[in-house]
Amino acid sequence: SFFALVVILLLVTGFYLAFIASDQYVSEARFAVRGGDQSSLSIAGLLGMTNTDQGQNSLILVNYLQSRGLVEQLDKSLGLRKLYARDGIDFLSRFNVDRPIEDLTRYWRWHSSVSMETISGVVTVAVRAFTPQDALAVANEVIANSEKLVNDLSDRSRRDALRTAKTELERAEATLQDKVRAMRDLRNSDQLLDANITAEVMTKMLGELRLSRIKLEQEYSALIRSVKPDSPNARVLNARITSLKGEIAKLEEQMTQPAGSKGATLSDAMSRFNREKLELDFAQKQYVTASAAYERARVELESQQVYLATFLKPVLAQEPLYPKRWWIWSIMLVGCLALWGAGIGSAALVRNY
Repeated sequence: SFFALVVILLLVTGFYLAFIASDQYVSEARFAVRGGDQSSLSIAGLLGMTNTDQGQNSLILVNYLQSRGLVEQLDKSLGLRKLYARDGIDFLSRFNVDRPIEDLTRYWRWHSSVSMETISGVVTVAVRAFTPQDALAVANEVIANSEKLVNDLSDRSRRDALRTAKTELERAEATLQDKVRAMRDLRNSDQLLDANITAEVMTKMLGELRLSRIKLEQEYSALIRSVKPDSPNARVLNARITSLKGEIAKLEEQMTQPAGSKGATLSDAMSRFNREKLELDFAQKQYVTASAAYERARVELESQQVYLATFLKPVLAQEPLYPKRWWIWSIMLVGCLALWGAGIGSAALVRNY
């Protein structure tokens, strides 16, 4: 039993690893998703942490590197099926070109490894192939597809932001035009260009009329001390005072009216003008804000805000790193001994009981 379960299996495994198993070469690349406006003085930069958007983009990239979408792109650009199905590859490691894309995806996951450091956001991808040139070509293609994915994600979000900003700008422009037309219609209906300026002019006129009335009343009081009230000069002054009082009362009625009375007054026009002016000012500020947001979104669309910083580019491998022959043979040794010991123990239990 020891010879059958241990010696023969180890000899077969050793013969396969030594003379049949194909060498596998590794090309490794390390990169990180970085933003064009990232500041080293930010809290995240001081703590050595990535911000939320970049961390999310890194996680998306890690999932993409093990996905079927990347495998289909690699198969389309490099012929991944044929690359892993060459004649020089041993029968256990060779891929069957007739198998579906799901099997190719599982095969790719077995021959590639992806990891990400949580704090720094650095993504490490290692690609295995059966020649150094193939490993290097696949690693470079992986980086190219990763850059394309990052650019597509950034471009899509920026285009969505530009579309939203344009919609808000058009809405703000339409609102501003409505408020401008409403102000024009109000001026035409009330026949006033500016109620506040008109009120200032009328207030100034009212003050001058009141001042003139006071002066005439003082002259009248001084005059009747020396002449009779029915004298010509006294009657003229009294008539002028009465006229001024009528003009003052008429002007006051145009400006304000007692509570409960009806009629258009300057105070009502001022209320309407102030309300329309307030809405017009708010619409103008809203338009300025929307215009600035649209311009900012347009500039961000034309600039690359997110990019792939590859600081460790793949190089041509000098020696194979896989398969790890002694490691595999040691595992087989431990497994065979464990299997043989379990069988012997089970046989002893059966014999004794």
